[in-house]
Amino acid sequence: MKPDAHERARQLVAWSDIASQSEQLWLRTHLRDCEACREYAQRTERLVQSLRTVPIAANRALVRATQARVRLRAEELKRRRERLWLVWMSCVLVGLTAAITTPLLWSGFAWLGRWAGVSNPVWQFGFVMFWIAPTIAASILFLAHGTHLADHNGRTQGS
Repeated sequence: MKPDAHERARQLVAWSDIASQSEQLWLRTHLRDCEACREYAQRTERLVQSLRTVPIAANRALVRATQARVRLRAEELKRRRERLWLVWMSCVLVGLTAAITTPLLWSGFAWLGRWAGVSNPVWQFGFVMFWIAPTIAASILFLAHGTHLADHNGRTQGS
């Protein structure tokens, strides 16, 4: 056998839990034929088993600090999920409102344009400006205040 096959076998022994099926098959075949690699694999397995029997205890302060951070992160994720739900519901309501009011508003501008005696392009331009003005105003306010309305620490202002 080539020396690199033994090195490959040692690497597969170390990473056997994530090796592909073809690599595991190659390793089993190699271990059956190579006594040195088979002994290495057995020693490695005994070492891993003995390490698993050693109890590891964490400091109580570390455990409490970790638990507090996990709880804090869980609360943060819950608040984020609630905010996203509100954003989605707002988007749905805005979409429904726009779908209902846009045809009515178009008819109103058409009537107003005929009543005032202005040409179609003029009242249509007025309609478009009226329709997108709230979006432009909100965009300017968000940009002026900050993209996500957050301070430098990432917390939402006002909470």
